[in-house]
Amino acid sequence: MKRFVCSLLCLALVTLCTAQTTLPEPGEFTEAEKSITECPFDKEADAVVIFDDARVDHNDRNEQVTTRRTRLKILKSKGIHYGDVSIRYYSKDELQFVSDVEAYTYSPKSAPEVKKVPQSAVFRQKINDRWSVVKIAMPDVQPGTILDYKYITTAKSYHLDDWNFQREIPVMHSHFSLAVLPNYEFTYRVFKSDRLPIVIKKDKQEGRIYFEMNEIAGLRDEPYMDAEKDYLQHIEFQMSGYAGTFGGTQHYMTTWDEVIRELMSNSSYGGQLNKNIPVGAEWLEKVKAISPAYERMAAVYNFVYKNISWNGLISIWSVDGVKDAWEKKQGSSADINLLLINLLKEAGLEVYPLLVSERGNGKVNAELPFIYQFNKTMACVLIDDKKYILDIAGPYTPPFMIPFSVINTKAFLVNKKKGGIITLTETEKKDRNFVSIQARIDDNGAMTGKAFIQSNEYARLNRMRDWMRDKERFKENYYTTYEAGLKVDSLQLQNMDNDSMALDQQFNFSAPPIASGDYKLVNLNLFTGIAKNPFISDIRFTDIDFGCLRSYSVLENIDLPPSLKIETLPKNLRMIMPDTSITFMRYMEVKDNELHVKYDINFLRPVFTADEYVYVKEFYKKMAGIMNEQIVLRKP
Repeated sequence: MKRFVCSLLCLALVTLCTAQTTLPEPGEFTEAEKSITECPFDKEADAVVIFDDARVDHNDRNEQVTTRRTRLKILKSKGIHYGDVSIRYYSKDELQFVSDVEAYTYSPKSAPEVKKVPQSAVFRQKINDRWSVVKIAMPDVQPGTILDYKYITTAKSYHLDDWNFQREIPVMHSHFSLAVLPNYEFTYRVFKSDRLPIVIKKDKQEGRIYFEMNEIAGLRDEPYMDAEKDYLQHIEFQMSGYAGTFGGTQHYMTTWDEVIRELMSNSSYGGQLNKNIPVGAEWLEKVKAISPAYERMAAVYNFVYKNISWNGLISIWSVDGVKDAWEKKQGSSADINLLLINLLKEAGLEVYPLLVSERGNGKVNAELPFIYQFNKTMACVLIDDKKYILDIAGPYTPPFMIPFSVINTKAFLVNKKKGGIITLTETEKKDRNFVSIQARIDDNGAMTGKAFIQSNEYARLNRMRDWMRDKERFKENYYTTYEAGLKVDSLQLQNMDNDSMALDQQFNFSAPPIASGDYKLVNLNLFTGIAKNPFISDIRFTDIDFGCLRSYSVLENIDLPPSLKIETLPKNLRMIMPDTSITFMRYMEVKDNELHVKYDINFLRPVFTADEYVYVKEFYKKMAGIMNEQIVLRKP
């Protein structure tokens, strides 16, 4: 996907049509719209957006006023949930307000066919102390229903959010226009496929710019998909300058040096550093005495993680301030990570703020100084030329490991001398699992046994997180999913409080017999991490991102009953990707009526491009087929 960058005041125009698209009046549905039964350029879609239109203006108080209009059609029963319309806005201090909501529906099986949604069906709901939502209860939503709604969002401050031309469902027409505040400059980036044209028009008389894209297929979720944002056809905006009172233009974050200068002079960022946190002289002196520096860093990090909680709000900017976070013992991601930086500095450590873009937020373009490429501030500690990345606002990660959400991403170190774009590379620590199974098969073909699993490094972190979130689902996802009727009991987890050791999991299991006539079938693919092939689609739009390197080693020792013999022992084999990026090995032998099985799977890189999908899919298909190959037992 190519990215284009332009300034709104020095614009290279791309004109692909002569006029903007004219929209029908609210509540007036055309015969062409009524006749739509499937999306011609995305035939699998459950619903389709007929048009999505937004117009951004400003009033005489320099408030940002956005008028939004959306019309979509439900095509299949599975798409009915797209009729649940929610409009989210930032309601704290009335920074934003949604008004003038107007909605209509067309349903061919209802009487009347066209209905205006009453205001009683429009209601507000508070999400938390910052965010609220306006919900519209659309009547009689069913396949064939067309939804048409319009609203105005007024914001006290002028800030341009991204405009997404693309959605999960296809979009026939998407338009976005804006009038820039006088004396202000904005820079924008267009993310789009070479195959999809874009209209960009400038109206100098109105001081307005217009964007349009058409016939955009839906971008649906794919297994091991990285950030959706990296593949959506969209525009990003950032203020780049403003005219001073006495003439001349003040540039704003058009270079990385200007980004550092702006961040460090901002009261919600640099102004939160070097604060005197009332942590107590006794604690501080005790921490300062800890040696070596790594242990001192770990002590401060663990102290803050244990005593300060994250309120769920992710931001690169401080929201309520580090002192407020200390007093309330909670805060936004920036509040608590900037608080951590303050205490690390007090402990005599070299530490800097680090802007990161978590994997789900999208890739960073190092050539473009766009601050909103990033979604979070973390702490970066330098000890003996080694960088340690610390984050209080996320799953606990030992300080010697990079947080999983930012492995192999680009980040921005905020410091005038040592700052700049860095890459957070992890080539040693993996999602590493070792599985040992001791089992026996009875005369009926039923299997019982004990399993011992060691999950190391990122495997440990991911399983710990999943265990704390939902213990029943944890057992289902990691254990019982491998075979219908498989049962697990006496589960014990050990080393949960020692992050330098593997997470040990021990349990008993039983699997019912699988019979086919006089034959007994035995599934050997147990707890391996590859229950089935996740890559079944014929096409792939996004890169495959496993997050980190992976390694699985499985040993199985299974006692066979004297009454049953193996029909044919599957062959030992080894598979390898053309570039050696994934390897797979299976070894089997029978000794003294005991079956010995070994699987080894290794990933030597975590990311595969969409162009490589066909190779990964084929490898997984063969590997999963081999691992799910059943042993056939019969009476001699």
